[in-house]
Amino acid sequence: MNRDGSRPPPGTLAPRRVPEAYVRAEVASFPLTSLEAFRSAVTELVPALDSKDGEPTWALWRECEKNMSEHASGWSLDRIIAVRDAFWFPSRGHFSHRQAPRQGVSMFHYLRNLADTHLERRPGVTVIFQGTGAEAVEALTHYRWLTFAMPEDLLLAAVPVEPPPTHVDIEPPLLVRHLLDRGVAEVHHHVGAGMDFPLLWASLLSAVGAPGLDPSSLAGPGLPFEDGERMLRWLLAAAVTRCVLAEVLLRRETPPLLDFVRGLSESRAWLPQRRRVLARTLEALSRGRREVLPALDELRGLYEDLHPLAAHNVNDPPHTLDEVWRRCDPVALRLRLDTPNGGERWLVRSGLKHLAALEHAGLQDVHFERLFWQVQRVRCLSYRAYVQRPLTAGLQWFIRFYGRPRAMKGPLSAVRAEVSYAVAGGDQPIAALEVRTSPSDDPIRIAEELTSLTQSWRGVLSRTGERVADGRSPEFGVVMHLIKDRDPSHHWARGQPPAHGMGTYAEPVPERRVQLGGRYSDYFAAQSVQVEALVDLLRAVPLSLWLVRGLDVASDELSVPTWVLAPLYRYIRWGAARAAAKRESRHAPPLRLTSHVGEDYRHLMEGLRRIFESVHYLLDRTGGRLGHATALGVEPGAWAESVGAVMMPAEDRLWDLVFEWRLYSDYRLPPALSAEAPPGRPQRVENLLRELSEAVFGRCVAPHVLAEAHHVLHNLWCPPLARDEGGVGLDAFSRAFRRLDWSRVLNGAHVRRVLVAYREDERVFQRGQQLVDIPLDASEVATLRSVQAAMRRLVGARGTVVEVNPSSNLLIGNLLDLRNHPILRLNPPSAEEGAPPPVPIALGADDPVTFSTFLLREYSLLHEAARSAGYSEREVHEWLSNIRQTSMDARFTVPWRPNALGMADELLKELARFTRRAVPRDEAHAPA
Repeated sequence: MNRDGSRPPPGTLAPRRVPEAYVRAEVASFPLTSLEAFRSAVTELVPALDSKDGEPTWALWRECEKNMSEHASGWSLDRIIAVRDAFWFPSRGHFSHRQAPRQGVSMFHYLRNLADTHLERRPGVTVIFQGTGAEAVEALTHYRWLTFAMPEDLLLAAVPVEPPPTHVDIEPPLLVRHLLDRGVAEVHHHVGAGMDFPLLWASLLSAVGAPGLDPSSLAGPGLPFEDGERMLRWLLAAAVTRCVLAEVLLRRETPPLLDFVRGLSESRAWLPQRRRVLARTLEALSRGRREVLPALDELRGLYEDLHPLAAHNVNDPPHTLDEVWRRCDPVALRLRLDTPNGGERWLVRSGLKHLAALEHAGLQDVHFERLFWQVQRVRCLSYRAYVQRPLTAGLQWFIRFYGRPRAMKGPLSAVRAEVSYAVAGGDQPIAALEVRTSPSDDPIRIAEELTSLTQSWRGVLSRTGERVADGRSPEFGVVMHLIKDRDPSHHWARGQPPAHGMGTYAEPVPERRVQLGGRYSDYFAAQSVQVEALVDLLRAVPLSLWLVRGLDVASDELSVPTWVLAPLYRYIRWGAARAAAKRESRHAPPLRLTSHVGEDYRHLMEGLRRIFESVHYLLDRTGGRLGHATALGVEPGAWAESVGAVMMPAEDRLWDLVFEWRLYSDYRLPPALSAEAPPGRPQRVENLLRELSEAVFGRCVAPHVLAEAHHVLHNLWCPPLARDEGGVGLDAFSRAFRRLDWSRVLNGAHVRRVLVAYREDERVFQRGQQLVDIPLDASEVATLRSVQAAMRRLVGARGTVVEVNPSSNLLIGNLLDLRNHPILRLNPPSAEEGAPPPVPIALGADDPVTFSTFLLREYSLLHEAARSAGYSEREVHEWLSNIRQTSMDARFTVPWRPNALGMADELLKELARFTRRAVPRDEAHAPA
């Protein structure tokens, strides 16, 4: 609320340059989550930094200060020190008489204070500690940012109550009851990141023990331990140490850890070599000393002795979620625990109790203490490698975080649908689940992927008794998404992007090698194989259209333009329509379409242009959905003020201006799309187009020729421009040009010349990559407001639904504060006078492990954001109820007839028949 009691316009709250909650979380968690804390193996935080005992704490603070000076813009050092003192050196009231803060704060008391500061001491299910003062308003925000910094389950384990809490009840109870009673749909969920961190950690504890795990599969820029092999060795060291700590804790009279290890040395069950490797492993981890750490093969052999099921869990993955919990974590396996996160929770809880008992008795086990906290640090550092870090905006950062867990997910491969369903609802039954996965280049492998997901979903149906809201079975569907990619050599993904787009798919002549089909032809050819494989499967198994419910394109949004994807979309849509017409499909509903777009952009106009291209040329008139599309809701003035100026390639700026010119001149646009040009803007755009076209094409091109070229490029496969239906493949665009009815193209000769130069001329490409600097002046802002309002009217008129993912948008879009989320402008809780009509909204969680969230929590975060923005409880409740209903109405899943289990069995039978029929004869008759 404003000081005068009025509510500011939604989405226009001035964002803090760096959120206070982010700085607090980073400083508060630093003793557990930083590489410096791991290297120094600190077990006590000493307030007197200049003392001999305080030297490790001083080194830790020095590194923390350095990090914060680079990231905490606007924060004075005094403010940062105050946060440090509050969390590292809490007041005397938090301690017993045996440990005053001036004598040093043990890591045990540090973690307990961190938990007490944020969580109530309640057994089973706890809540956020909100206090009674002004800080209560920010309590949820502070806790949310802390869970971006460190694992939530570690905080829960530190709450000193019995039984320990396993869950934090953040969700408003009336809202959750309303959602679950009426049915809530998860419409945006990538199955590859559909787990939470405790599940990923349990899977990792088996995956690291697989002999075939290639350390290079863990490599990538920004890893906490620098390279893939080093990270794998530290993970193995931590996994081994967990087993040792557990055995110490399981003894009736817990021996000092060093005595326990010496006892192993005297045991005949352990070979001398294994004992030496174990001793070096424990020494290396206890001091963070890389030079002492054993070689990878030695660590693998040692861990195989301690967790013999590890490799088996990769080669023959568990088939139920209970089996994952019981088999993957060696501690859970040792204790026969199959409760969620049972092994990790027991280890942390028992370890903290042991440290408390030692302190109470006036004793100390230095080796146990060091190793226990070092294991927690390895886990926290892994968490920060897999959960996207705040202030790392844009999809290029997201791609790195999303790809890192890939090698660790093998043990979860057979239970992905069950995992996604459990995580999406926070173990609550939801009405519908859509999962997204990529097609393969072989229809058999796609069939095997669908079989695996269906088998896992069948397990969900069996365990839920098939019934959720309104007596219906939960619905399930798969959305196949094409993956945008920057370059065939993956230089961008490895953090080695060449200058000016060299070597990317956009280059017509990369490394002096002519691409037969022009720019993007290699990318298009690779995607053609996948879409043909998918269409082959749909035609061979029409019943699979009840399972394969949609098509999407995702990942690196800026890497591939929309015109490259248009023919792929149309090819799949035509193939799916033909498959649905077959009797075997049992009147399958049509394939639905969506597109990740408008989330990553250099200039806001670029995001709006790509949304237009998706709505008009990909989704056509099917309505469909847009993934994220935050460009529709970002307030242009606030965006321009935060950005200042934009630097982008000349050719992308050129197409943005072409799009803008089309809006002003109503050039081949749908009737619902029109924009009012700010005074003097059309002439300015025309002048800029002439200048840029000369700079890119080497000659001045008239705006109407560029506009026609933009339209034709997206319509090469569409009647009446195309004479017949097009196909796919390496030379697809060349064939499309030959088939085009140029008599229907306005200024055909000029347009053809522009398109040929754009697609095939290396000099045009190189000139197009030259950077232009765009000041975001008043004219730009006024234009953006006009164009954005026009696009919102078009999206609303088409009935196109925007898939909103709050946590994903917060991190990728660098929103800093959910009160600035575009949803509060796109679809405000109460109508704003003079604003464009609201855009339909559906809610999803996107990638639960990458963004440390799940579906019901996303509803709760929106609830909190809207309440903080000044809307009443009634307004917010009705608003979220409407979003829930829109999500249900816009879902792609459909009820399986005559019943869900029967359809699952039919799908499995048909997919099995196809895979057997498709196996080559010599393989089918090969000896077993």
